[in-house]
Amino acid sequence: MKSSALKKIVIVILAVLAAILLAGYLLISGAIKKNRVQPMDFTQDLNLKKPDPVKEQPSVLFLGNSMTYYNDLPSVFTQLSQSGGYMPEVYELTEGSYRLEYFADREDEVGSQVYDALENYTWDYVILQEQSGIATMGEDVMYPAARTLDTMIRQAQGEPVFLMTWAFKEGISIDFLPGLKYKESRAEMQTKIAGHYIDIAKELDALLAPAGIAFMRCASQFPEIELWDEDENHPSPAGTYLSACVLYKVLYDQSPEGLEYSGDLDPQTAGKLQLIAAGIE
Repeated sequence: MKSSALKKIVIVILAVLAAILLAGYLLISGAIKKNRVQPMDFTQDLNLKKPDPVKEQPSVLFLGNSMTYYNDLPSVFTQLSQSGGYMPEVYELTEGSYRLEYFADREDEVGSQVYDALENYTWDYVILQEQSGIATMGEDVMYPAARTLDTMIRQAQGEPVFLMTWAFKEGISIDFLPGLKYKESRAEMQTKIAGHYIDIAKELDALLAPAGIAFMRCASQFPEIELWDEDENHPSPAGTYLSACVLYKVLYDQSPEGLEYSGDLDPQTAGKLQLIAAGIE
């Protein structure tokens, strides 16, 4: 083959590759732009559903991942409840990185335990916490699993409670190609998470504990309180305490302000977090 012919073939191949890369770049760029959201107003009233009646000795099952078991949220909630005169029986089924999809799968190792718990025991409340990344996508994965679990929980004479998680401290940043980065601010990520939790809770007429919105309010009102762990994803002890306060406010329809239990926090910090949770309506 002559050198000139070979050069033409190489040029054609390079041109095709360049066209493919350009098309990919444009597709990804378009998808990124389409995926942008306008941050919500995190101070707005949420018109949350209230428990009817309030149960003073509720049986509570937590289903979640490391966002729940970090700093032992079930235990913090239990002690906070006892500080307010309530005596919940609290259990948990948690596993790192788990999604509601896995809990709703009878063939899954932990999912089979969920089926056993819901088919053989009765519960007042089952706390449902979705994986944060999945919660930003919502409909395709989160909603079907939530609907399955909702049916199971109600058959167990219980009521589902969606525990809305918080955005990562610095949001999301993904490098696709040189010069093409997807970045989502904390407010944008929280808006997506909040929207999906609010929508599915409304669809299923379920209780909603918006810890993620409480994080945003607290970060604005009391920026000196560190709500995130060093990894900037999981909750710090203060973040877990705030989540417990939000659950307290939602499940008992009572303000947590003035409760003596402060966990590992100083009373002043605990008081500020109680104040934030008290404003969740």
